Amino acid sequence: MYGAGEVEVEAKVVIAADGVEAQIGRWAGLSNTLPLKDRMVCVQYLLAGVEINPTCTSYVIDNDIAPGGYAWVFPKGNSKANVGLGVQADIWQHLVDQKFNNSLPKIGEGTVLEFLTRFIESDSDLEKGFPVTLITGNVPVAPPAKSLVKDGLMLVGDAARQVDPLTGGGIINAMTAGRLAAQVAVNAIAEGNTSSSNLKRYETIWQQTTGRKLLRNYRLREKFPPSKRTDKRFMRAFALAVGG
Repeated sequence: MYGAGEVEVEAKVVIAADGVEAQIGRWAGLSNTLPLKDRMVCVQYLLAGVEINPTCTSYVIDNDIAPGGYAWVFPKGNSKANVGLGVQADIWQHLVDQKFNNSLPKIGEGTVLEFLTRFIESDSDLEKGFPVTLITGNVPVAPPAKSLVKDGLMLVGDAARQVDPLTGGGIINAMTAGRLAAQVAVNAIAEGNTSSSNLKRYETIWQQTTGRKLLRNYRLREKFPPSKRTDKRFMRAFALAVGG
């Protein structure tokens, strides 16, 4: 009930989809700590009033624009577009440390939003737009988590690192994992056994299917350091991953 303060809810199975921070998994002892190189710091505007091709989705891989990551323009119709970028967290931290070793930053300076602002201002069509919403956050671009279950608990989505390490895309993966986890949960509850050993069916199926592809893509990404991600071989692999 709204305004009732703390409310305790019991469940036979919890499917935790609480994002990259994954507090529920951490409480249960499932580690989710990632090195900075396996994270992207992302920011996105929904811009209105932009003059772009509504049928064309754009990706820009350029270390000057989005170090270690890429910028994107996703048309939303009615002269609107999601315009954002992701910067590899360790590179961003290094740039910030270099820039402010001997000086204090101005408000907003050194942030990933500053990268996005420069990107938008460099494009005459995007520059005509105005922001409607702004979202920010981290995205895991790490190897798939090895452990996804505990007694009565399954992780899905960013909490389970179910993001493609090449593209940073994870919505379809999360929906696929969510459906699979729900099916396993229903069966486990019907069987009266919600132990980790019984819920592990979810983890096993995931790792043998989509998880295997994500691990392959992570290994491929590792072969190309950020300075080499404009290489034709990487660009080809990226295009294939984006295309599904």
